[in-house]
Amino acid sequence: MAELEDSADLRLDHPLKVGSALKADALDRRAFATRVTEVLQRVAPTDGLVVSVEGAWGSGKTSLLAMVEELLNEASKDERPVVVHFNPWLIGDRDALLRQFLASMAKAVKLTDHAKEGKRVAKELKTYSKAFDVLKLIPGAEPWASIVKSVVESMGNASEAVFDYKTPDLEEHKKSLEAALRKFPRRIVVLLDDLDRLYPAEAYEMVRIVKAVGDLPNVGYVLAWDERYISAALEKLNVPHAGSYLDKVVQVRLPVPPLSFPQRVKLMNRALNELPGGALIEYFPNGDERNGSLFHHGLSELIEHPRDVVRLFDVVQSIEPGLRGEIHLADIIGLASLMTKAPVVYELLCRSPQAFVGRRPGARSDFKKSDEVIAEHIVERDAAIDSYRHSKAVRRVVHWLFPKTAKADDAFTYDRVVFSEGHLAHPDRLLVALQLSARPGDLSLARVRQFVIQSGKRDELAAGLDAENGIDFVVNVGDLVEGLGSDISIDSTDLAVAVARLVEREPFVRRARERNEVWYLRGESAAGRTIGQIAQRLDEATAQALAERLIGDEVGLSVAADLAVMSFFPYEREQGYQLKAPEASRKRALALFGRNIQRAAANGELLERVSGGSLLWAFARLVPGQCKAVFHAIAPHPARLDQFVESMLQHSFDSHKGQSYALPKERDVLEKYVDVATLKKLGAERLKDDALVYPARAAWRAVVEERCIYAKDGSVNDH
Repeated sequence: MAELEDSADLRLDHPLKVGSALKADALDRRAFATRVTEVLQRVAPTDGLVVSVEGAWGSGKTSLLAMVEELLNEASKDERPVVVHFNPWLIGDRDALLRQFLASMAKAVKLTDHAKEGKRVAKELKTYSKAFDVLKLIPGAEPWASIVKSVVESMGNASEAVFDYKTPDLEEHKKSLEAALRKFPRRIVVLLDDLDRLYPAEAYEMVRIVKAVGDLPNVGYVLAWDERYISAALEKLNVPHAGSYLDKVVQVRLPVPPLSFPQRVKLMNRALNELPGGALIEYFPNGDERNGSLFHHGLSELIEHPRDVVRLFDVVQSIEPGLRGEIHLADIIGLASLMTKAPVVYELLCRSPQAFVGRRPGARSDFKKSDEVIAEHIVERDAAIDSYRHSKAVRRVVHWLFPKTAKADDAFTYDRVVFSEGHLAHPDRLLVALQLSARPGDLSLARVRQFVIQSGKRDELAAGLDAENGIDFVVNVGDLVEGLGSDISIDSTDLAVAVARLVEREPFVRRARERNEVWYLRGESAAGRTIGQIAQRLDEATAQALAERLIGDEVGLSVAADLAVMSFFPYEREQGYQLKAPEASRKRALALFGRNIQRAAANGELLERVSGGSLLWAFARLVPGQCKAVFHAIAPHPARLDQFVESMLQHSFDSHKGQSYALPKERDVLEKYVDVATLKKLGAERLKDDALVYPARAAWRAVVEERCIYAKDGSVNDH
């Protein structure tokens, strides 16, 4: 239950519903809904009326329609109108819009208590709809005046041929419908929602339909739309005088009231209280004060509509759990506001974090002052910020999150709190936040940071890795270390050893053995890169001592082998290590390395390493005199002998059949362990074992047959 209570479920953006809309009204919009219903009182047996509720996407128009319907239903039975719902966005067929629109009205009135009058109105609506349904409209003209002959011969009944439908007939149908509506004892109110979700051509079609039927007596229409979108759609379709066209369609236009400052505060507080309990714990000082400070410095202006709050906190709930205890909640909300309201600024932040904090994690430009770096990016930063309608609010949020940008802009700055705990203005914190928010669920960089900072938790954190995220974890340890400021102290040498040992764990070994991709990063290569980044924090003497310690480590043998080759055979292989063991320690270091390899061979652990093949090849170069002893420790054990052959005979890897095996061209390396003739005899015996399966069988066949054999199915690789 605790896990469920603390989970970050995304909150879907559901509008208010009829039956509970007025009760759930959190924005005091009942007065506006009441005004709409009062306007609808003008609908009479002699006149119709079209009202528009206009607001941007997310401003709450659908919720307002639900409130209007509730208020209409509060009238007495005799005064209560028939409410018809129509959502053209759900039709999905432009040609069917009018037919479905009139059919919806027909269905609603037919179900009223006034059966006789309702059935008559329904019949006339269907007849009117049928006339429209079988003919096409000429764009730009009104429906009942623009009917042309169709190429269709009939509608299943010769007497109802399309050619019989002429303009006068359509006018007669309309007159009959008007007569029926005047006698209908109740008003009809049609609620049309989501008009601004339509494609421009569909939006135009719907506006023309409303204009065609808007003067029907006893019928009122409430259109919910974003006027800017509808006007733009009309302009796109070259409608003459598009700006004033809507005034000819709608008699009363009512804009949705903007959110007041208290309403924005109310929505934000409610959203905060809906966060998981763990998110609201004060991990850093002055939590509430910092939340309020953000709201008053730009965020409140970016909250224009209720949906803005929903979108903002959907993102907050997505990224907050992985940043919990690492980044201040206010900074998480600020980052989420850039993601939702200023994505161009957020993209620049990801691409060029130095433009905001003065130092790019991992860059080699620390000799420049942060203020200079930030000043160099003023033009790029301004271009991103000024691309938004509310650029001033976006800039204030940026200044609040990254005070050095405010200083560069000669604006008010919070420079005194730039490096306070949990703030994004610190490059270390920004790196964690950007990585996690970019890849939620993939890899917890909060755990990466714990691995780096909290030495006591390393075993526990390592145990939680798997074959999918292990390599990324190692790489991000290095990136995080490189981004740490010099003011943050870590146990660099112990961390480097922990990384070397980390890649010998089961998930890394399994990933190496189950390799199924061509572009493959070896675990020891990733570890070598990270260890090189850690070594940058050390002086030369300490770095050399670390190199010797790693070569002599009895657990991290794969890294030890790579580091020894790079140190003593620098032209053989380049792993990207930024440290080398001194030549003076070569004898001592290799003695320890040889001892550790022989010990691992004797207890069966040697070929259980992440890179058994690389280990054997490196050992033959580094300590060739001990290779026979290693093989003699392996040979008595069939399973280990199989692993030895698989490791030493790895040939090529392709995307079609995967790994293949073949005797190496450098047979002298193999024969430092065992001569090929002896290995062939052993292979012949192993192949007699029916229990021997691929890939081991493929490796032994490669020995005996001296051909290249695929591990997947035993086929021959002739390339």
